[in-house]
Amino acid sequence: MTARKVVDEDGRTWECKPESAESLPGRDVSLLCSTAGMKSPLRITVSWQWMKMAEKGLARLIAAAAPQFAR
Repeated sequence: MTARKVVDEDGRTWECKPESAESLPGRDVSLLCSTAGMKSPLRITVSWQWMKMAEKGLARLIAAAAPQFAR
């Protein structure tokens, strides 16, 4: 299955991959996204066309769901 890397506004690189290998048109997809500094991957639900989503849009969804990192 495909994976995708995006960079959020704070410069963190996130690698996201579908939780399940099965992806059906019209069905939302559960992604597991990880970055350095996180012990376990972040789980978010996105549209089934997430691979076509703008990088900044996907990065914003991830950042909104992610726990706050110490600066």
